[in-house]
This record gives sequence, structure tokens and C-alpha cells, in this order.
Amino acid sequence: MKLLILHASAGAGHKRAAEALSAACLREGMDSVVHDILEFTPPLFRKTYAAGYLNMVRSAPELWGYFYSLTDRKSQNPWHRRIRTTFNKLNTRAFESFWQDIQADAVICTHFLPLEILGRRRAEKTAKVPLFGVVTDFAAHSLWSCPNVDGYFTGSEEARRQLIRRGQPPGRAWVTGIPVSPEFIPSSDADGLRIRLGLTPDLPVILILCGGFGVGSVVDVLGSFLREPLHAQLVVVTGNNEMLKEQVTRKARELTMPVMVHGFVTNIHELIGAADVVISKPGGLTSAEVLAMGRPLVIMDPIPGQEQRNAEYLLENGVAVRLVDPLDAPFKVWPILENAERRRSLSDAALRLARPHAARLIVRHVARQAGRI
Repeated sequence: MKLLILHASAGAGHKRAAEALSAACLREGMDSVVHDILEFTPPLFRKTYAAGYLNMVRSAPELWGYFYSLTDRKSQNPWHRRIRTTFNKLNTRAFESFWQDIQADAVICTHFLPLEILGRRRAEKTAKVPLFGVVTDFAAHSLWSCPNVDGYFTGSEEARRQLIRRGQPPGRAWVTGIPVSPEFIPSSDADGLRIRLGLTPDLPVILILCGGFGVGSVVDVLGSFLREPLHAQLVVVTGNNEMLKEQVTRKARELTMPVMVHGFVTNIHELIGAADVVISKPGGLTSAEVLAMGRPLVIMDPIPGQEQRNAEYLLENGVAVRLVDPLDAPFKVWPILENAERRRSLSDAALRLARPHAARLIVRHVARQAGRI
């Protein structure tokens, strides 16, 4: 069986979810092909779609929040949908030859753009294979609800209910969790991981994550530990943002606490496994990965829109603490480090909410729907 897994490089989480599904296919003995739908679009469209999103959440997050809410209300309007799908079809004409050659048995989309494009193709009878969507946040924006989709996989019951309210049949939406790679399992050898990573094994580890594109007030968070140093060590991951890495590195030199600074990494599962507590933006994939490893989570800088909804979900389920002011980071973190019972309570809650095998559940379900198992 061959699965085509499509994502869009608007944020890092959609790609990571696609890669997790591809890894699950390998473990299940299935072939898979992963592609970014924006690879088939003109350069200007691609830059506007991907960089435009990133620039907006960096420089005008409140504007993004307004845009998110507006499109959540308006995207199901038939006139808006017709304009949007026509525009997207015109900008993905290069996808046609690829689609004719790929001969996939089923398609999984971890972003709504390819889902909508292929949903239209199914309506036009130019695509007949089973089509599925994987929602990569704990809430489902209305853009995810597309006609001619065979099923959806969500990270929460709330997201499933939102899809149903927007017209999806209840029997075609399943709560599986957000797919994460198989490396994200609780570590039983945190000390060994710390030694391998060059950290002090008997000193608590605070991991600060900024997402794949390095967004957030991490410099201020780091500066808070200059004002209130703790008996702990810091590890900061700035993603692909080289300018942010330089700023964090300069700030780290001022601290009396040990600090290790990374840019983009491929071993984030090891860093989470070595940590006692994680400070992070509440992106859907990052949150699911931290939950899968059972680590206490301190939420910072949720982007208005999808990340704010993720934050609310995590807080309602008792797996996270909210950091409103970055200068309060030591105040929020220290009670977790100091109180073993509090730390264990957060960890246990995270493991109860986690769904580390979501990727395998999804690909098995798709294979059954396609009549291959």
C-alpha cells in the first residue's frame, strides 16, 4: 500500500505530523510519500503563504488572532469557499502531473490547503482515492471542514465536535491524538541522557523551546533567570531563527546558571527526555510531544488563535501552567522543581492525556478504509 501524505510549510508542526505518519507507515510495512503542497505553487504564492503567516505571528500576533477568528466565522460561506478553492486550484496547477504519476492508494493531509484542493478534485471526479485530514491542533478551525473528505483524525473530543457542527458526519471523525514520531516516549534514563547531551546529571534541567521558526519572548524569559537564578541548568532551542540564537547566546553569557543554547535540532526528543520541566509555546505538535514524554509544561506566548485554544485545552486538563509575564519564569518553574509531588502530578496528568501511538492508529485506520488490511 502507498500513502501520499501532504502538508504545507506554514509553521513547522504540519510537516512534523506528516513525518510522524510516514514513520508509522514504515513500522506498519506500508510505503509513503511526503510532500509539501506549496512545492507545486508559484514562488510568490509560496512565499506569501508561508512567510506571510510567520511574519504576521512574529510582528502582529493580535492581527493574526483577528484574521483567525474572522476566517473561522466566514470560511464556510459558499461564496467565500468558491473563491478560495478556485484561487487555490489556479495556484496548484503544477500538482496535476504529480497527481497523475503518484498512483497513491489513499491520501492523508496534515494541513487544510491540500485537503481542500483534493476535496474539489474528488467533486470533479479527477481524484477517487480515499482522502483524510489530520487536525494538528487541539481545536479545529472551520477551514478544516471540507466536502468530499472520507474522515478526520483529531487530537481532542472538542476538535471532533467542532468538525461535526460544521457539517462532517459523526461517523467520519475520530479522536486519535495528534501524531508524533515514535521517539517520543517517556525516558527511564534521564541521567544517561543528560550525560550524553553534555549536561550535569544531578542538576535539574529547564528546557525552553521556541518552535521550529524561533518565535516568542525567549530572551526575556532567559533574562528572568538573571534576576532570580535557580539551582538548575537551562537548555534553550531557538529553531531556525539564527538572529534569535545570537541574542540568546549573548544573554546566556550574563547568567550565573549553566546555559546550553541550540538552534535547529533533530534530537528534540532527547532534550525533552532530559528535562524536568519544559517552557514552550503551545503549538499542537510540540505540546503533543511533551505530553507523550510526560513532562510538566509551562506555556508561554500563545499566538491568538490556534495556540490560544491549545493553551486553554492544556490548562483545562491540568497538564500545564500558564506563564503570562516572561519575567515570572523562575516564579512559575521553581515550585515544580522544588515539589516532587507537584512535578509528579503534572507528569501523570500529561501521560494520561497523551496519545503517543496516534500515528500508528491513523495509518492503520486509513489502510482499513482503503481496503488494504
